Amino acid sequence: MSDVATVPAPEAAPRGKWGARSIASLLIFIIAAVFTPIALVGHWGHRTVIDSERYIQTVGPLVQQPEVQAALSTSVTDAVVAKLNTQSQVEGLLNGVFKDNPLVGAIAAPIATGINGLIGDLVTKFIASPQFETVWIELNKTAQKGLVAALSGDPTGPVQIQGENVVLDISSALVAVQKHLVDSGITVAGNITVPQVDRQIVLMSSPALAQARFIYSFTSPILRWFPLIIALLFALSIALARRRARTVVATGIVLVVSALLLAIGLAVGQEQFVNQLASTPFAPAANVFWDTLFAYLVGGIKAIFWLGVILIVAGWFGGRTTFAQRLRGEVVSGLNEIGGRLPGGLRPLGEVVHRYQEWLRWGVYAIGVLILLFSGLLVTSTVLWVVALVAGLVTAIQVLAGTGSATPPPAALESSVPADASVTTESPSVGDATIR
Repeated sequence: MSDVATVPAPEAAPRGKWGARSIASLLIFIIAAVFTPIALVGHWGHRTVIDSERYIQTVGPLVQQPEVQAALSTSVTDAVVAKLNTQSQVEGLLNGVFKDNPLVGAIAAPIATGINGLIGDLVTKFIASPQFETVWIELNKTAQKGLVAALSGDPTGPVQIQGENVVLDISSALVAVQKHLVDSGITVAGNITVPQVDRQIVLMSSPALAQARFIYSFTSPILRWFPLIIALLFALSIALARRRARTVVATGIVLVVSALLLAIGLAVGQEQFVNQLASTPFAPAANVFWDTLFAYLVGGIKAIFWLGVILIVAGWFGGRTTFAQRLRGEVVSGLNEIGGRLPGGLRPLGEVVHRYQEWLRWGVYAIGVLILLFSGLLVTSTVLWVVALVAGLVTAIQVLAGTGSATPPPAALESSVPADASVTTESPSVGDATIR
């Protein structure tokens, strides 16, 4: 590679002059940067909450968690026992047998405690059973539809937004438990009528919930395509920019900052959520519920963070700093040299690739973005293998471009030019590899 010409220093870009393209690039970049965090959260909401199948896949396994089972058992048992009023019923039964006996009050309490314990055991076993898993899935299917209805402004449904509270109606779960208790021999449980207020569980409370309905109504038509729109805006901003490499770096910084802000917001939100449920039976399950519900978003945040880091490195590699130019020159020259050593039969293909290499690279970048956007789950591993794929294809393009620009072997030259003709071989320029 020693015979390769030194990378020519780029001409200094004029400073202080903003054309229409530069202004448009900046405005588009600002719009994309502002909406990037919203797009990430909106896409998670669409894929996890609005998409009924993904929602069930997310929250369905929750019922298998011991913390969730314990929380449901405690909540349902408390509701049944409170309404059943076991001690009063035991005292009434004993008074019918032992009229005006002072011992009735003394022995009624332990008997009632034993019955309540039996009810609790039956409820706990039922909630841990496969039968309740079916109830849980059906409850969450209805809850998901109710949440979408609540966000759409429909006041009916099992999940409602009441003021600053998100409320879940567990009537179906209570009915299933009552039936199980009756089938287990506690027939009196069939006479329980649980008031509407006891059928509702406040899942969370936040002043921001009132805004969720407005945001949903505004963004729901484009939630599915929001990330694609943001990606297109960033791509357009880069294409219009005078300093494309710098814009790529800026895009990476926006992704990294957005990921960090969302991670901080999730941590704060989880703390508030856990604190709100601290005095309820659902306190032990709060962290499990939160971690499960937001697992996809957390994975996406990590993926976006590393994608941003990769874009920063890529933008620096394609930039105008002296070290970046030298490193890029060595890499491109080495790839061109490899291409020049490939069989001559690849030369026609190499010439085509050499002619259209910039368009081919943009096509590869577009394919990489589309794979990321339409992959099932955006996680770090997906980002890494897509980046590896893009890097491999860009490397192949550069190698083939080197084949097309390579000087024919000396023997071929001697047969086609006069003996006294001087042959000048020019080193392939590496300037084409610069992200301009």
